[in-house]
Amino acid sequence: MESLFSNILMFILGLLGLSFLVTIHELGHFLVAKWNNVKVNTFSIGFGKKLLRYRHGETEYCISAIPFGGYVAMAGENPDKLEEGEVPGERDFMGKSVGARAAIAFAGPFINIAFAFVLLMVLYMVGVQEPATNELIVGFVAKDSPAQAAGILPGDTITAMNDKATQGWDDFREQIGVSLGAEVPLTVHRGGKPITVTVVPEELVIPAQDSTGSEIKMGIGDVGIYPQNRVMVRLPPVAGSAAEKAGILENDTIFEINGEHISRYEDVVRIIDGSKGEPVNITVIREGDTLTKTLSAIYNEEHKRYMVGIQMGYVLFRETKLVRRGPVEAFAKTCATSWKMTTSIFRYFKRMFQGQVKVDAFSGPVSIVAVMGNVWMSGFQDFLMLLALISINLGVMNLLSFFVFITILDFSKLSLFLK
Repeated sequence: MESLFSNILMFILGLLGLSFLVTIHELGHFLVAKWNNVKVNTFSIGFGKKLLRYRHGETEYCISAIPFGGYVAMAGENPDKLEEGEVPGERDFMGKSVGARAAIAFAGPFINIAFAFVLLMVLYMVGVQEPATNELIVGFVAKDSPAQAAGILPGDTITAMNDKATQGWDDFREQIGVSLGAEVPLTVHRGGKPITVTVVPEELVIPAQDSTGSEIKMGIGDVGIYPQNRVMVRLPPVAGSAAEKAGILENDTIFEINGEHISRYEDVVRIIDGSKGEPVNITVIREGDTLTKTLSAIYNEEHKRYMVGIQMGYVLFRETKLVRRGPVEAFAKTCATSWKMTTSIFRYFKRMFQGQVKVDAFSGPVSIVAVMGNVWMSGFQDFLMLLALISINLGVMNLLSFFVFITILDFSKLSLFLK
């Protein structure tokens, strides 16, 4: 039940984030349409049946049943509805100049990009937690992964990729993600000595969460390398569970189970389920103290496995520092981050045509909501950075759609638009 509540909460939080981006996008179209004296019939967040509606003046504002999008319905925006020889009205979209129509069309994407820029600027001035170093210390290497096949070991430090210095885990994951099936040379330091290895990313697959689910193919590359992590107890243990009875608390770090070091929550699930109810020794770290708890898992009919009643989360085991920037430095950093975010979609398109990214990598609205909700619950700073990334890409994709639409218009419709 607690797991269901958590999933519902993540979905709601993600939906709120996506709905906010859709709202400001449609608000851009709406405000510029009003500025140009175009009659707006409907301003809707969502599609389909209207659930809530409110009329103010000539415009109906509503929230509709399908929450993944929205629209602004303007008078006379469809040239197909004009009778032969009919002239668009003074307040119709098609009755305005090409400059006014272009401004209305660009306003939505522009406000998404502008919002992301302002958000990043504020974040960099207020201060963000950033890694103290860009070197990548390997915390875990997945079994039977490309990294294990290449000989990479926990504790190795990755200093270069494709003969370029590493720029942190986010950049590493992106570069590996867009290199599905390609050879990627890595420079690894082990015992102070550099070693060059080559990894070939395989498709990232998210395993099923329970016996009734199915694995999710992500369409991007993965080599099975994970940073140094701590697995922590994210919420208070379920009332009456084995974990609660053993005295495990929220924010405890799970260090070892039966002497095996823990760096991924999948290891906890594997060992606990594999115990088949036999007692296990869980070593936790609590406020600097190391404690060992003995408990026995109980079989859960809903999830079809043995469980102890805890929900887990990751905390990166890395040194970070709070970085605050002045206006000039924050502006420069925002420009660099915005450019990287803006061009990321084109890098993915390029690699897709090269066969190094699959179409599955381009998430739909439901996947975006799930990711946003999950990131929101794991950290508000990470959520805001993701919000900026999605807002910029929403703007860029809408601009691309606009240009594609203009390109494929037949000449009769194009002449109406440009009249």
